[in-house]
Amino acid sequence: GEAVISEVGNVLNEGAASLCPDIVALLCANVYLLAGDYDSTLRVTNSASSLECHALAVQTLIQMNRVDMATKEMKKMQEIDEDATVSQFVLVVLNIAMADTKSVQTAYYVYQELADKFEPTPILLNGQAVCFLLQGKAEQAEDVLQKSLDKDSGHPETLINLSIVSQFLGAKDSAKRYMSQVKDSHPDHPYVLRLQEKEKIFDELSSALLSNR
Repeated sequence: GEAVISEVGNVLNEGAASLCPDIVALLCANVYLLAGDYDSTLRVTNSASSLECHALAVQTLIQMNRVDMATKEMKKMQEIDEDATVSQFVLVVLNIAMADTKSVQTAYYVYQELADKFEPTPILLNGQAVCFLLQGKAEQAEDVLQKSLDKDSGHPETLINLSIVSQFLGAKDSAKRYMSQVKDSHPDHPYVLRLQEKEKIFDELSSALLSNR
């Protein structure tokens, strides 16, 4: 909470970052990002020069719906080392955020290259599933997500995406089952917390409408 954020500020102000600047900057920026403090996140990442800090800056700018600025940050990463795995991974995230057909196809192929280079991990498979979904290919997305579930039956992002895909396919019972699994096994997951907040607002609005009848 606020105590953690305050401690991060103390770490930066006391000059601890000078001991290992990029690592300290990355850790502190991550804390700010998780707290939703985008300005502080970017201030810290801009003070460092590592690919990982640039990557976090891209992620932050995408969450701020500033794809234009994220693209400029991505170019900085490519100038440093465009073949690095972190550069490749951030490239697909940026392409998905752009959401146009060409960018989504590019993202899919990069995910496939990473899967061939390493192995098809749940994260990579979920990325491919999102690409399929953005292209309106819900059944292909479901197939890929099932492969991810075979690798890790409790992977939260896989269960969340399967719930979303099931809704697209009209399988409401499956969608509810997958979401129940996520809520039970990962109650503090950001997606679950946001969903519960929206459900609470919906319930309050419904109650208010009923009471005014």
